[in-house]
Amino acid sequence: MAAKKSTYVIGCKLPCGLSFRHGDKVITLAGANTSVLVNGFGMTKDVPAEAWEAFEKNHADSKFIKNGIIFAVSDEESAKDASLERAKVKTGLEQASQTTGGVEPQKED
Repeated sequence: MAAKKSTYVIGCKLPCGLSFRHGDKVITLAGANTSVLVNGFGMTKDVPAEAWEAFEKNHADSKFIKNGIIFAVSDEESAKDASLERAKVKTGLEQASQTTGGVEPQKED
C-alpha cells in the first residue's frame, strides 16, 4: 500500500488568493496576483495534507472547488498539467472588457 501524501501543491486562480485557518495555523494560498503564475494560477507548495483535506471537505459544495478554480495535486509537474487543463476557467472576478461591459468612450461636445 502506498503511503498517503503528506503535502499538496495547491493551484488558485482567485485574484488575491485565499487564506484559511487550520488549527492554530493560517495557510495562505497564492492567487492570480502572485509574481509567478502557471497558466494563470498561483501555486502554493507544501500545504499540509490534513489542512487541505479538511478545507476541501468543508467547502466541497463551493464553486471554487467544483469548478477547479482552486485545486490540489501531489507534485509540481502535476500542477502544471492541471493548471493547463483549467487555464480557460473563469472565476467571475475577471476585469470586464469595455466592449462586453457596454462602456463607451466619452465624446467631447
